[in-house]
Amino acid sequence: MNISTAVEMPPGHLGLKWESLDARHAPSLAALIRKSQSFDLATYPTSDAAIADMVEGRTENTLISTIVGLDNCGEVQAAATVYLPLKATKQISVTLDASVSPSWRGRGLGRVLLRWQDQTARSLILQEYGPDSQQVVKISAAVAGNNDSARSLFIAAGYTPERTFDVMYADLARPLVTYRLNDEYEFHPWPEGCAVEEVRQLHQETFQDHWGSQETTLSWWDDSMDNLDRRWSCIVRDKKGELAGYCVVARPVSRWMLTGVKELYAELVGVSRSHRGKGLARAMLSHAVERAREDGMQSFGLDVDVDNPSAAGQIYTAIGFEPKSSYTYYSVVL
Repeated sequence: MNISTAVEMPPGHLGLKWESLDARHAPSLAALIRKSQSFDLATYPTSDAAIADMVEGRTENTLISTIVGLDNCGEVQAAATVYLPLKATKQISVTLDASVSPSWRGRGLGRVLLRWQDQTARSLILQEYGPDSQQVVKISAAVAGNNDSARSLFIAAGYTPERTFDVMYADLARPLVTYRLNDEYEFHPWPEGCAVEEVRQLHQETFQDHWGSQETTLSWWDDSMDNLDRRWSCIVRDKKGELAGYCVVARPVSRWMLTGVKELYAELVGVSRSHRGKGLARAMLSHAVERAREDGMQSFGLDVDVDNPSAAGQIYTAIGFEPKSSYTYYSVVL
């Protein structure tokens, strides 16, 4: 790994003064993120809790480094963040994120922010894992399918497209196809307490043949547990009581504030290998969609890996989900 420890702030000739994020920047940073994500109609708006994590600089499993660019009035007009997983075992998967105010775009800020992020990622890896680490290191960022400038930026920096996800929605005001469980299985409410561990273990098993490292799979689980809403989430067991599948549904309140639409989002859907081919995924989604409609929701979303080995996209299309947008992970391996 070619890792440098010296990380300089971006140059000031583009009109912004750069500082490391601290608590005094939080109100202005939140305003920037809300404005940018509203302008871009973001699929995954950043929560207040996530902004607080950025200010704190870490979570239990992640080290977070952020800089902000201030205009002459002291308002944050750009920000860049690097997320480094702690305790990675097989692969160190660093992720990048950035926000630039719509009125400050087109000035070359993305290029200087990506340079800072790349250098910071390498420095943090050296700091946390040491110069003799033999782990594979990957730096990635999610780029919206309609963001041509960001796509060009990452390609020019040596990043390559690795995986694409379609974001699909079902309009709950329209007729949808409903699939039922067969007689071998039963729905159960989302478990509580220690019983959730059984579902987490199934999640680990289920996503072994999906894209991403073990740490990525764990991160998906942790994030989904933060967002889970028990009212629409469920598990499925067979008649013998064996856990066969699970569906984690969230109420993405930040999206409600952006779109004015009452929507739910399926964050995770998993089926045990030994129970695949029984229509469980589509039955769990149909179950969640029906309950959402009964509770007055207007829309139901999910995302799907276009290269998913189980052809999940076809399952969702059969129910009535339609692609609305997409995003691609661009990555570079050090």
